[in-house]
Amino acid sequence: MSQVSSDTESKGPEGQEVQLERSTYEVIRNRLEGHGADLKERLSKLNDARRDVFGSIETKLVNNQRITTDNNCIPRDIVPIGDRFVFGYNVHLGLRSETNLEDVFAVHRFDGTEFHIEPLDLISESRFVEDFRQLYKYYKHTQFSKFQVIGPHLFMVFQVGKSTGDIKSFKWLIGDDQLTYVDNRSDHEVTFPSQHEYSWVRTHRDLHRSGLHPHISIDDRVFVETVGGDLTVKIEDNTEEGEGIYSEPVEDPDQTLDDAEIFYASVGNIILMKVRPYKEKNFRYLVFNEKTQTANRLDAIEDACVLLPEDHGLIFSNGYYLQTGEYKTFDNQISNLMFEKRISSPNGEDHLYVFYNRESGDYVLLSYNMIAQKVETPILCNGFSFFENGQLVLFRCDESPQKFHALQIWQTPFVGQDFQTNADQSSYLFKIGNRDVVRAMAECYEILGLLGKEDSYANLYVDLVRKTSDVIDAYFWLKEESAFSLGETLGLIHAAASSAVDEFDKVVRVRRNTKEQTERVAKQSREILSSAASRMYQQIEDFVQSLGALRQVRGEVISLKDLKYADLASIDQLEGEIQEATDRISKRCVDFLLRDDALVPYQTQVDEQRASIDHLEKASAAKQLEKSFGDSASELEMLIEIVSNLKIDDATQRTRIIDSISGIYSTLNQARATLKKKAKELASVEGVAEFSSQMKLLSQAVVNYLDVCDSAERCDEYLTKMMVQVEELEGRFAEFDEFVIQLTEKREEIYAAFDSRRMALVEARNKRATALMSAADRILKGVRSRVSNFDSINEINSYFASDLMIDKVRDIVQQLTELEDSVKVDDIQSRLKAIREDTVRQLKDRQELFVDGENVIRFGRHKFSVNVQSLELTSILKEQSQYFHLAGTKFLEKIEDPRLQATVDVWDQEVVSEDPNVYRGEYLSYLLYKNTMEGGAASRKSFLDLSAEERVAHVQKFMANRYSDGYVKGVHDHDAALITSQLLEMEGQIGSLRYPPTARALARLFWMQCSSAGRLQYWLARIRGIGVVRKLFPGGQSNHEYVELLAGELNQFLETTPWGSHELLAADAAGFLFDELAEKDDLAISQQAYALVTAFSSQLDRRDQRGSYDAMMKSFAGDLDGQFKMARLWVASYVEEHKDQGDRAYVDEAAAFLLGTPEVQPQVLTGHVLADIEGLVGHHSNVEGEFYSLDYHDFFKRLRYFEQTTVPAFESYVELKKVLLEEKKNDLRLDEFRPRVLTSFVRNRLIDEVYLPLIGDNLAKQMGVVGEDKRTDLMGLLLLISPPGYGKTTLMEYVANRLGITFMKINGPAIGHHVTSLDPQEAPNASAREEVEKLNLALEMGDNVMIYLDDIQHCNPEFLQKFISLCDGSRRIEGVYRGVTRTYDLRGRKVCVVMAGNPYTESGAKFQIPDMLANRADTYNLGDVVGENSKSFDLSYLENCLTSNKTLQVLQSRSKADIHGFVKMAEDEKAQGVDLEGNYSIEEINEIVGVFRKLLFARDVLLKVNAQYIASAAQADEYRTEPPFKLQGSYRDMNKIAERVVAIMNEEELNELLMTHFENQAQTLTTGAEANLLKFKDMMDWLDDEETERWNDIKRTYKRNLLLGGTNADDKMGQVIAQMTTFSEGLYDIRKALETGVSKLRDPKPADVDLSSALDPAALSASHLADAVQVLGDLGQRLGGIEKVLSEPKPLQLEASSTTDSADASSSHLADAVQALGNLGQRLEGIEKVLSEPKTEADSDSAGVESDRSPQRVEVVTKVPKQFLDVIKAQFAVLQTWFEPLYKLTEMRGQEVDSLREAIEESRERYENLLKRIDRDTRR
Repeated sequence: MSQVSSDTESKGPEGQEVQLERSTYEVIRNRLEGHGADLKERLSKLNDARRDVFGSIETKLVNNQRITTDNNCIPRDIVPIGDRFVFGYNVHLGLRSETNLEDVFAVHRFDGTEFHIEPLDLISESRFVEDFRQLYKYYKHTQFSKFQVIGPHLFMVFQVGKSTGDIKSFKWLIGDDQLTYVDNRSDHEVTFPSQHEYSWVRTHRDLHRSGLHPHISIDDRVFVETVGGDLTVKIEDNTEEGEGIYSEPVEDPDQTLDDAEIFYASVGNIILMKVRPYKEKNFRYLVFNEKTQTANRLDAIEDACVLLPEDHGLIFSNGYYLQTGEYKTFDNQISNLMFEKRISSPNGEDHLYVFYNRESGDYVLLSYNMIAQKVETPILCNGFSFFENGQLVLFRCDESPQKFHALQIWQTPFVGQDFQTNADQSSYLFKIGNRDVVRAMAECYEILGLLGKEDSYANLYVDLVRKTSDVIDAYFWLKEESAFSLGETLGLIHAAASSAVDEFDKVVRVRRNTKEQTERVAKQSREILSSAASRMYQQIEDFVQSLGALRQVRGEVISLKDLKYADLASIDQLEGEIQEATDRISKRCVDFLLRDDALVPYQTQVDEQRASIDHLEKASAAKQLEKSFGDSASELEMLIEIVSNLKIDDATQRTRIIDSISGIYSTLNQARATLKKKAKELASVEGVAEFSSQMKLLSQAVVNYLDVCDSAERCDEYLTKMMVQVEELEGRFAEFDEFVIQLTEKREEIYAAFDSRRMALVEARNKRATALMSAADRILKGVRSRVSNFDSINEINSYFASDLMIDKVRDIVQQLTELEDSVKVDDIQSRLKAIREDTVRQLKDRQELFVDGENVIRFGRHKFSVNVQSLELTSILKEQSQYFHLAGTKFLEKIEDPRLQATVDVWDQEVVSEDPNVYRGEYLSYLLYKNTMEGGAASRKSFLDLSAEERVAHVQKFMANRYSDGYVKGVHDHDAALITSQLLEMEGQIGSLRYPPTARALARLFWMQCSSAGRLQYWLARIRGIGVVRKLFPGGQSNHEYVELLAGELNQFLETTPWGSHELLAADAAGFLFDELAEKDDLAISQQAYALVTAFSSQLDRRDQRGSYDAMMKSFAGDLDGQFKMARLWVASYVEEHKDQGDRAYVDEAAAFLLGTPEVQPQVLTGHVLADIEGLVGHHSNVEGEFYSLDYHDFFKRLRYFEQTTVPAFESYVELKKVLLEEKKNDLRLDEFRPRVLTSFVRNRLIDEVYLPLIGDNLAKQMGVVGEDKRTDLMGLLLLISPPGYGKTTLMEYVANRLGITFMKINGPAIGHHVTSLDPQEAPNASAREEVEKLNLALEMGDNVMIYLDDIQHCNPEFLQKFISLCDGSRRIEGVYRGVTRTYDLRGRKVCVVMAGNPYTESGAKFQIPDMLANRADTYNLGDVVGENSKSFDLSYLENCLTSNKTLQVLQSRSKADIHGFVKMAEDEKAQGVDLEGNYSIEEINEIVGVFRKLLFARDVLLKVNAQYIASAAQADEYRTEPPFKLQGSYRDMNKIAERVVAIMNEEELNELLMTHFENQAQTLTTGAEANLLKFKDMMDWLDDEETERWNDIKRTYKRNLLLGGTNADDKMGQVIAQMTTFSEGLYDIRKALETGVSKLRDPKPADVDLSSALDPAALSASHLADAVQVLGDLGQRLGGIEKVLSEPKPLQLEASSTTDSADASSSHLADAVQALGNLGQRLEGIEKVLSEPKTEADSDSAGVESDRSPQRVEVVTKVPKQFLDVIKAQFAVLQTWFEPLYKLTEMRGQEVDSLREAIEESRERYENLLKRIDRDTRR
């Protein structure tokens, strides 16, 4: 880490270096150094403290001792057994044939300092001895190898062959200070642990990276290769370059990437690599550190390599390697070591790693310290043993056998697990534990190691941030002072490192950029210098180009100096080289310019450019030529500058060169002026064409962009692009004014087009969003209806998880999200969630509250019927009038609307498809017939070809979408199929008979009229022409136009006939004419009409009346209408005479035929238009049983009229009624009257067990109950009182919802105190009028309604009196509805009246309820539940806040038993037997219980605040002793607090949360905020000394202001009276305080010695104090007398002549007061005298006892208790202020008060003296 230089005045490069070190980055580094030093110091102190607490054992050599063996031997190993150890060795026996036990083993006892030889009893078990003898007998090369302890067993290992793997072992069980032999068959158990605690991974082809220098990628973190003759490790995935951070040669330089064997293993930041290049026998072992970006070769890890604790790194037989990159190796000259075991100290600080050489028996002991993070110097030995106290015994053997063997005794920290140290158990560190402290210190030292790293360490500061965060989070105790506040320093390091992360990145980027810029400029400079040096310089251009390039690059080189972290030395050197080259070339340039032909190229170039001007044809070419002129000018300017800056001794030469250049420059300027003029001419010609093309492109772009604009945002985006293009065109054609005007107009046009498009898109998006919202509304209504019938929560959850309707809602939400309408998205999601939660609540209520079926609910002991009719507005027909009606109520209101009255004919019609004249099946058949006939004959035939079932199916399909017609499947479809079949069969048979007889008669009359009017040929030609076309093209529609035209004329003709105008009749007649005359010459007549004509004619002939008939007809000659009427009269008379009802329909047709040529035989139409249909199943007057008579003509006459008149009238009626109902619904605002349960409502135990029974009792009196127990004398009122926020309205709305009654909430504040009448017109404002109208509407409903008056404290008592009669047995009330006064009699009706008030608010002072109304009410206070229900009230705070806390929301849908169980666990940590019904994990249970514990405390605080709030509000101002308390602790406050409570909060954070909540609540109290917050703190015992003093001052001031509240500034006597009253009360307080103090002085605490003789002064002081108390009482009485006299209403007369008895009495009291003050002064003087006497000394002489011993002195100091002194001080200070009004009184009373004034002054002086004396004595 760089150091900050102290030399701030150094200049030059050094100054630049100083500036660099003072940068932000360096400041941060220095800051980290400081924090690191602080951390190191604190860690040192913590380590010392740790050692003091837990004890410290250092590794050190204690002693050297020797042991002796009987024979010369080579020791191999030792092993401890209790306080003894077994020494193993090998002896060369020579000629002896048998090896005994003592030739291999010896047992010694170790007493801590010396070794004592013992017999081999420890290992002399017979079986072992025999096995030992056999081993040496049968294996002649047997040698003892080592002791090996594995678990509880000891293995004696012997090598029996040449290989170290040829072993035999003896197995022993280690006991308490003894060994038990097991067997000799456990050789397989003698093993070593894993030698590598990681796994090697072999590389494969997928990791190869090909290229010029290929390599193998290892996790993309490091790259290695063995090609090119060396083994290279690289940190960049760059195959273009072969350099790396590490390389070493390989034996075969020609190998490829595949030839080498490469393995790797990742251990944190460390990557180990095992590489064997091609044709090499041994692996090479490399270690790469990703953080330090370094690689090292460590072959020692080949044999063994294990992990250090806590991921610190690696350790191997001759060294270690840490994750930080630090490593160390030891040259111990021992190889082939195996890892045997790891020994850890109990304190967790030290770890010993044992490595063993199986051939030589050498051990290497490496001790790693966690805190220091290093390995101490290795200990080499041939055997070692650890004892319980941590002592280590080891030895090293010589190469030759010896009898005497040196053993070293070391003290180490590796004590046994049962070893007890002298730990300080009272220390905080002991509670933490040594291991945790060590672990934390180790991690802190790791942080120190990171602080010492250089910047090259990758992600140094990121690691610092992460590591400090981990340490702070892992060890909670770091912030404690006992831990030397390590957390504080770690936090500072974390903050500094966080700042350094960004700063380091910035510095690295700046340095990299500077380096890149420098390298780029340097490379460019070298190229230019090289080019300049190699150029021939045969022309002036060569000089100009070289000098220009050098000039430019020199500027770039100089600019490099401004970059931060620039290498100024190299830059200066480069600049010098450029300057040198410039000077050299410039000198040669001057010599060249002195030649006469030097400037010829420039002159030639300018002349050529000037000549080319006349040949220019395009403006673009002119621009190119202008650029060439500019280049020439620049070169000439450079020449002038070069010449000017060169040192030329001869000035004439300089002048001659410059003149030559200036001449060429002058020619160049002339050419440029000519070019400019030419370019302007060309631009004016080309500009018009270019502008026109650009405008076309612009217009096309606008069209294209408008097409792709699919959102408002894209409109804005493309509009911006178009505006940019317009601005570019304005800049390009700025010289053309007419173009600028056109572009301005174009800009406005483009803006208007995009704005219109944007508005259209916005409207479309809003329309789409509105449509989706409407769809969501409909679906949600269906969902609410659907889920209301579920019977279990599982069904509800399943429905909301998988139902298609829910998926559709979610799809709508997704679409609205895509439309970016977040408001509607939130609304739908919240409504969906509310439906789900409300459904669960309703289900629970049905299961728990509903009884005796679905529509009976129980509240307490009463059962109530539940109304299932929703509050819907409908219309009913009553007494031939339409009325508005509210379902479930008595509300009726006549509809007065002339539009509705016009539809009276269809009021009795229920559906659009049926009325008294038309059967529903007929109408369906008629529609189906029309639909079939539109398809022509083929469609008719296809229908008739169907079977009966298929025809019915066809009809069902046809009527499927006609929901409003009211067809019943199986009835009307069946009947319609029969009727339609008959109609279609008739259609195929009757031909022109399908037209009714009247139409045929009309057609015949019209045709006669045309014949006489001359239009016969006109229409005949057209009809015939159409007939030909129709014959050729049967499927055409060519006749429709002419049929309509002919029908128009026929309709006009109808006006002259008896029928009058009739469009349907005219259309039928026109159709008949076209059908008959298209291919015929005359009109046909029906068979029935012709028979009637024949019969009529025969009658005329029989009765000889033909002549009369003909004569009569001739008399009407020329009058076709008269003839027709007369003929119809004759024929009709004939029909009536013969009573033939069937002929009546054909009278018109017969009469019309008679007007023509009846003697000519006509074409007769045959066919049947009547049919009887059997098998109908519908019911109607047209259907007789199962029979229906079908008259083709009557059928279509009725149905056409029905379709064209009745159906539109009915649809108009339905639509109008819908509009009127919607308007009325909006006018009544019905949605507001439907009770809705709040989503946060919780039916808790308080509601179940207290509120609902109370409400049930009241509602039973008001509405009655279900069954025989229902009362007939319904009466009463429910009055709910509570502070705000206790859910009065929520509770009653819930009750109304569950009862299914209308909830008519009347808002008291909106009504106000000015409303006293139920007449809305008398209301003073619109809000009040609206509420009174709602109240009258509720009375108008008259049934199934709850009248809820909220916040009645805002209402006038006179207004409330109106409800007295409503709440008694008469149940009557006067009201005004729609301006009409009415008396509402609600006896026997399901109506209840509920009033709610809050008398505790500011407006509560006006709260008055008439006594007679209160007498009729059941009154309950929801905010003050006491007694046996108080626990339920307390619990309700917790139950109501479940929805507000995220953790507790899961309990909302769970059973109440779970909630109560969790509360029980939170209240009692030892609670047992709590069974939870839900499925909760341990983590969930702990978190929920933790939250409940916090909420329990918050609940208790709120209850305390609530109780204080109620008590304060119930207190009259006259009796207050402190300001009113207005902070509230309601359910609402509990919910607010619960929102922010989490389980991990500690007590301090919870208190802070509560304080913050009440501070926020107090903001609305303005000037009362301070007093209320201080009172709250006082209740919670959170006041400090300063706040306590302030609170006491506020209370004193409040009481004083309360006393003076009734007086003004001019009322002097009133102020005196108030002051005297306060003075008297103050004296009473002083008297009480003094009595307390005296009692303490008179009753001293018992002492060990008799001090009675020394207490006389105290007794004397107490006596004086008692007298002073008595005098104070007397003085209070006297002053009370003064107050009484002064408070009398008689005015004071100050003149002596007018002195009254009262004045005398006052004077008497004043005199007594003066005397009392005098006595008080004397008593106080006595007290002061006693306190001023010197301290009493008593010894043995004073008792008259002679003794040779030293005299004993007993010193008794009489002191007044500190609390007593504070009381006296405070009260005397108050008295001093109380005396002031008495001074003013002296000015009014004259001489009588003088003595009082003097007494007061004297008493005050003595008060002060007494206080000083008491204070001085108290301080001693």
